[in-house]
Amino acid sequence: MTRRRARGGPLAGIRVLDFTRVVSGPYCTLLLGDFGADIIKVEEPGGGDELRALGPPFLGPESVFFLSINRNKRSVAVDLKDAQALASVRTLARAADVVVENFRPGVMERLGLGWETLRRANPRLIYCSISAFQANTRHGDRPGYDLMISGLSGLQSMTGEPGRAPVRPGVNLVDLTAGTNAALGILLAVIDRQRTGRGQKVDVSLMDGAFALLGQLAAIYLNTGTVPQRRPPEDLHPQIVPYGTYVTADDRYVNVCVPNNKFWAAFCEAMDEPALGDDPSFATNAARIARRAELTRRLTARFRQGTRDHWIERLLARGIPAGPVNTIDEVLKDGYLEEAGMLTRVKHPKCGAVVTPGIAIRLSAAPGAVRLPPPTLGQHTDAILGRRRRPPATSRALTRNRTRTRTRSRIRT
Repeated sequence: MTRRRARGGPLAGIRVLDFTRVVSGPYCTLLLGDFGADIIKVEEPGGGDELRALGPPFLGPESVFFLSINRNKRSVAVDLKDAQALASVRTLARAADVVVENFRPGVMERLGLGWETLRRANPRLIYCSISAFQANTRHGDRPGYDLMISGLSGLQSMTGEPGRAPVRPGVNLVDLTAGTNAALGILLAVIDRQRTGRGQKVDVSLMDGAFALLGQLAAIYLNTGTVPQRRPPEDLHPQIVPYGTYVTADDRYVNVCVPNNKFWAAFCEAMDEPALGDDPSFATNAARIARRAELTRRLTARFRQGTRDHWIERLLARGIPAGPVNTIDEVLKDGYLEEAGMLTRVKHPKCGAVVTPGIAIRLSAAPGAVRLPPPTLGQHTDAILGRRRRPPATSRALTRNRTRTRTRSRIRT
């Protein structure tokens, strides 16, 4: 297990005021924080981000869920209903590079922290709002959670098996996609600000991101009128056969992808099915699609005649994209994640050692780093609010940068 060496990162000097909670927003700021941004997480005293209490399981006082997406952040606990506290937060917001929020529409405006208010005080501000739906649409004021949007977007209708209930993806795919889109939007706005000197508003919705994920399946309906349906495990791709999950003799699962004719010939050899390889009625992918039901039945029976490891060994030996359906413990036993540095360990002041997935984006010159453990509630309140009269070094550096020519095309590290 590895721990990355702390380094400045390409976003060092970028201060982000984070008003988000639960998953989508915190995942966005996690991505920014991993690459050096100074993330100040604003929370309510007493409970803070509700994800802190969402468990079990817990490590010490914190839920593992919270710990998984809140590293590299500092926590300020303030009561936004208190005038003096709110004034302090507004001061922070006016000096920030980025504000991120995922409240219900109108909440930030009522607090005097809306986009229009803050942009007048800070024209360079990048302001990101994450919502369930785009504002000014028929659903703009509705709340939304991952499961709800999975259903509304059509994603859930395509997941699972025919004749059975629709299935939500096994992870918070809608939330994580929205968080990724928000981080990407913020970075695009940072690049644009380097050219123009002006900030802008970034709007991301869970619904839009989930629908965009449908990709070619949405395009099939939009261009042909055919509604994509749930597919059986052995036949998961409407444009490729074979492409699916097969059960083996030991009641385990193997995934197989045969995307072209070159792979098809090698696949038939691996499966000891020379008759299939010689049959002209299966010679092309289009022909295999035309007879997909027959081909799927034959392959389903054939996979039942050998164990999972037997078939994987034969398929990989011939270069066929194939692999097991691993449980999470099997993923760790494989050893790849350790070699790739995709496990990080950080010492938390109350939870002890916390292990989380590592940083998936690799930069050769300015890699990301896990610099801070997930914060305890309000851990940095005094340090941050107590420095209002003399801004921290990163803010002073940014002030100096803003007086320089706008032709510089890179972020200070």
